[in-house]
Amino acid sequence: MKKLLTVLLAAAMCISLLAGCSGGGSTDSAATTDSAATTESSTATETSAATNEASAETSTAPADNSGLRDFTALGDEHMGSYFTMANTMEEFTAWQALRRMMEAKNINMVPEFIADDQYQTALQTRFASMSNIPMFCYYNLSDNEVMALADNGLILDILPLIEGGDGTAKNFFEVNEFGKAGLAKVALDGKIWWLPNLYITRWNGTFGEHGTNVGVNIRYDWMQKYNLDYPTTLDEYRNILKTFNEQDPSGTGANVPGNNVYSYRVDNGNDGQAMWFGLVRGLVNVNWDNDEATSMWKQQGFTDYISWIQGMIKDGLMDESMLASTTELRNKAANNQIGAYTTYPNATGYEPLIDAAKDENGQITACYAEIMPFAAIEGVTPLLALEDPIYMWDHFIFTSQLTDAQLGADFLDVYYSDASIDLINYGVEGINYEVVNGEKQFLKGKSNVEGVDLEFDLDQQNKFIQEKADLRVSYGKHLYSRALFPDMTYYFLDNDIDQLVNGTEPWAVPKGEACYETINNWEHYCSIDVSGCLAAATSEESALYNDLYSTLADTSYEYMSALALSNSSVDEIPTMVETLDGLGLQQIIDQYQARHDRFIGK
Repeated sequence: MKKLLTVLLAAAMCISLLAGCSGGGSTDSAATTDSAATTESSTATETSAATNEASAETSTAPADNSGLRDFTALGDEHMGSYFTMANTMEEFTAWQALRRMMEAKNINMVPEFIADDQYQTALQTRFASMSNIPMFCYYNLSDNEVMALADNGLILDILPLIEGGDGTAKNFFEVNEFGKAGLAKVALDGKIWWLPNLYITRWNGTFGEHGTNVGVNIRYDWMQKYNLDYPTTLDEYRNILKTFNEQDPSGTGANVPGNNVYSYRVDNGNDGQAMWFGLVRGLVNVNWDNDEATSMWKQQGFTDYISWIQGMIKDGLMDESMLASTTELRNKAANNQIGAYTTYPNATGYEPLIDAAKDENGQITACYAEIMPFAAIEGVTPLLALEDPIYMWDHFIFTSQLTDAQLGADFLDVYYSDASIDLINYGVEGINYEVVNGEKQFLKGKSNVEGVDLEFDLDQQNKFIQEKADLRVSYGKHLYSRALFPDMTYYFLDNDIDQLVNGTEPWAVPKGEACYETINNWEHYCSIDVSGCLAAATSEESALYNDLYSTLADTSYEYMSALALSNSSVDEIPTMVETLDGLGLQQIIDQYQARHDRFIGK
């Protein structure tokens, strides 16, 4: 892990070195739908019925900025469940602070906001008609579609803008861990056509060393009930689930297949149990131990994993209904029916749902705690899926409507300054935080954990966001970043763990301790989202991926389901691999290897 990150950061030591990078677009999708990047944003997709494009296109800019250079930007009303940005943006303290910083550079921000579900269609319509195009916007389609805009001269190379400023943005992209990783990932043929959203994880007080992981989490409170220890072998794990199934700690039915047992889909390769067999996550991924791209279908432990899954299902210890979907996972968890599943070890979304596990005082007693990885078969090192410590996604672009290059350069220098990043993460000093012994601490709760002093329940984060919105003191990340301008969020993983370990809820301590032990001691990983450790694809690579991947993945999922249900035999695996190779599996593996080699500078 540390070797990968060191090489990653070294790869972008200075902007001038990027000229040798290859070009093209990537359409890789995340290997999981429960990404922390998605979870952390905590943004609502619903918007007020009154919010529509016509009303949203009213600028929030003050009327007295006639002497400044207008900088137009288009964003979405993604916070519409909490407030209407078009009508109230100027009332927020963080936006006011950002505006003052921009005005000091002779910039007048002129934002427009469109209803979240209308945004992309409206933007594409504007580009198609070549009318009402802003100078800056986000474009959340594929790399290839963004490159099509570049090929048609509709967007600008951002590198000259970075080079043309006062050095603030240039320093960010050459020195800051955010910028170095982000720029190395998106540079194409010595040009930069978009800026990504970025977040970086802090662990043990250091940024960029470790991300959170995904693995198997088990009902610790049920283990305690039957005096069971964390499993260190497959047999011990199987016997724990067998005890849950036979003893029925949930009261939902003993010896009922699917009750009190492991519940998670296995067809797409995201099953945390698979990694005990040394399998990478998803159809194709990179084993970070040896920087080798591979597929679960071609790894040593694959046949053993399938045989074990078949036995678990036959014995009723895995939930057959979820082999190809996790749609009912939340409901089953709320109904107290899941003994173990794959998730983020510091995720706290399910325990509060389980009313049946609360004591007479309404206190939460359910606890899903992470199992430390163990080797399922001799000679194979188990893996964990790690969320990249520096995570990036989406495309923010300068359009050809920006005819004043210096205006763009000045905008970047303000936006990528330390003061701007503080507005995104902490808000305004004296309103949102104070500095104590050189460390920023939120005024509410004296903690770096948002909403720490609010009563914990399912709506805790929503309450926190709504409270800040009502007071007009939202941070930038709950206001304009990701919706109007790029995000640069600090993710305080260590504070999350500290809060769990020191929490007052009985379930929090074992959950936090198990998570801390894994993060602090485990070193063998693949990526949660493989695109995070791949260089941008060339146009040829992207075209090949688009031609092959969908059919290949669907066939793989079909085969996996048939194998898990014993509708196909493990003896058929070699033939299945031949078919998958005929559909392009080895070609995708080879492509990922080439892109990963470029990513690490090999």
